[in-house]
Amino acid sequence: MKSLVIKCPWSLSLLLLLLPLKLQGDYWDSYEYEIDPKVRDYLRELYSTGPTKPPTKERIKEKILADPDRPLYDDDYCNSELMFRNIHYRQLCYPEHYFVAESYSDLRKACYGQRVKCKNKAMFCRRSMTLMKGIRCVLVEGKKLPECSYKSIFVTGYAVVTCQWDSDSEEFIPNNVVDILVPR
Repeated sequence: MKSLVIKCPWSLSLLLLLLPLKLQGDYWDSYEYEIDPKVRDYLRELYSTGPTKPPTKERIKEKILADPDRPLYDDDYCNSELMFRNIHYRQLCYPEHYFVAESYSDLRKACYGQRVKCKNKAMFCRRSMTLMKGIRCVLVEGKKLPECSYKSIFVTGYAVVTCQWDSDSEEFIPNNVVDILVPR
């Protein structure tokens, strides 16, 4: 008894056409190399599934530190700053975010402060030793950009930060402000 492939040699080529094509590598199209490198890096980070880039001093300043030229008491502070600084997680709104109105060096000192219990499933948090002024941004409505709407709450308290070791400067740097504890 002869097989179907021997009887009809063209059937093998039809079966091969049914298999899905597999790309050789993880390539973007050639358009990627025609755009600005900063835009390209942003798009790669936005649509990537791998680990994010380690925080840098500049990114921490952009993400956490409040604008010194702008008053903190503005009701629209969170809405405009989060949109202007492009702070989101893959086009999703953060439920809560903090801006601290202190210098980077003062915030970095919090990494060597008292260890406190974390929230938001963070494992290792430190509290600043001095009171810091900041803005708490709480999501009021929306789930995806640009529908995010935040309530701005001015707070003065101890900043609770997560820190990460930076190999370049060989010291701990603040990664994120998790909370601002108001003293009793």
